[in-house]
Amino acid sequence: MDCEQVESIAVIIPYYQKEAGILRATVKSALQQRGVNNYTIIVVDDDSPIPAEKEIADLVAENTGKLKIIHQANAGPGAARNKGIDSVEGGAKYIAFLDSDDVWMEGHLENALFALEQGYDFYFSDFYFADYKECSVFERAGKIKSEDHQCINEERAVYRYMGSMMDQILIKGNVIGTPTVVYRYQKYPDLRFREQFYNGQDYVFWLDFAQTGGSIVVSFLKECDCGVGLNIYAGAGWGTERSLERLSNELYLWSSVKKMYSLTPEQDASNAQKLASIREMVVKDIFHRLVNLKKIKLNVLKKLLVSEPSFVYTVPWGFVTIVKEKLFNRF
Repeated sequence: MDCEQVESIAVIIPYYQKEAGILRATVKSALQQRGVNNYTIIVVDDDSPIPAEKEIADLVAENTGKLKIIHQANAGPGAARNKGIDSVEGGAKYIAFLDSDDVWMEGHLENALFALEQGYDFYFSDFYFADYKECSVFERAGKIKSEDHQCINEERAVYRYMGSMMDQILIKGNVIGTPTVVYRYQKYPDLRFREQFYNGQDYVFWLDFAQTGGSIVVSFLKECDCGVGLNIYAGAGWGTERSLERLSNELYLWSSVKKMYSLTPEQDASNAQKLASIREMVVKDIFHRLVNLKKIKLNVLKKLLVSEPSFVYTVPWGFVTIVKEKLFNRF
């Protein structure tokens, strides 16, 4: 197949960074894709502190018609991706996602288009995460193995995904990296990110796609190097100022999953276990803040109580349990 002759693909890059140079490397990796010419790149500037024009104005000028920048008021990556999808011209057959701190390997689009042109609807691949290059995400997590799927092309390491993606995400664990995804836009023009979820919008997008029954293909080649630029998890680790906000968002996400989808008993049980773990972390986070006289944002508490009204009763009892555990371990 001559990949240059396939119908067009739109590459969508949501952009919000505080460090110069990151976006430029990302866009250049998209421009340098081999064997594919009929595609456009849409950078959605989500009111970034460093404007996109400042980073790539020369690249836009050099690639007229192939690279463009659009703007929106700050609304987060999901809203930026939706803005990009809404800006895609009617002739585009596929959409690919790339985050503004990630870099594609030069064969990514060529491989994706080869796979999708076999009749599949959704493509993703293995990738490297942040500064960890000793092994890929697929290799390190062990949540997906080639022997469990049907080989389509051995040289390209392309396999038909077998099984349920709902099970994969809700039971085994998500394996889809957003900057490796390319999907058949013409067949699913109304598919969008659900902006009410700040954390996990991509997971819900994959679940929404899984509900369509569309066919999925995966490559075990490492096709993206995910960077360490600003993202929604930056500065949101345990004990940080934003950790409780992150946990609140995750609680809202996974408590909503049960309401949005008809889950199997196994999926429901796994989701319930995940929620129980998040609730426990919420209690510990609040306890940690109170003991260390750290600020607790009232809007975050309000969001927690809206998602989980029972926290009014369970949080105090959780504190009692933590104190008992600490006393027992001391003596």
